[in-house]
Amino acid sequence: MILTVKSLIKNLNKNKILFYGYGNPGRQDDGLGVFFIDELIKYIKKNRLKNIYFDTNYQLNIEDALEISKYDSVIFIDAAKKIKKSFNFKKIKPLEINFYTTHNMLPENILFLCIKLYDKKPDAYLLTIKGYKWGVNEKPTEKALKNLKNALIYIKKLIKILYK
Repeated sequence: MILTVKSLIKNLNKNKILFYGYGNPGRQDDGLGVFFIDELIKYIKKNRLKNIYFDTNYQLNIEDALEISKYDSVIFIDAAKKIKKSFNFKKIKPLEINFYTTHNMLPENILFLCIKLYDKKPDAYLLTIKGYKWGVNEKPTEKALKNLKNALIYIKKLIKILYK
C-alpha cells in the first residue's frame, strides 16, 4: 500500500522529521535504506530545508526508541524482498515485543518502546524499497537502484509539498 501524498500531508507533522535508513551496504540490495539516506541528504542540503534529520544503522536497536522520541515524525527506510511494487510506504502502529533477541527489531517494535519508555508517540511510517539480491561484498542490483530512484522521487514530492 502506498499512501497518497495528499493523505500524508494531512497527517505528517513537519516540525521535526527523522528519516532513519537501515540495512547493510556491504550486502548488495540490503543497503537500500542507507543508500536512500545518502541521496536524500544531498537533496535536503541543496534545497536548504530545515527540521529534517537523518540516521542510519545496520539494524534497528532498542536504543532507537530514545532517538525517535525526539521527533514529531519518523520515516524508517529499509530494503524488502517480498513487496510487489518498486517501493511501499505505509503508516505503522506500535507492536509489542514478544521475543528475547534484539537482532530482529521491527520499526513497529521501536515505536512501541518509544511510547512505553518515553511516553512519546511520533507519527511513524515505513518506506520499504524492493531489493533482489543480498550477496556479500557486492554492489546493489540495477533493478534495486531503479526502485530506490522511484522511492526518492515520491519522498521528494512529499517534501516539496510540505515545505512550500
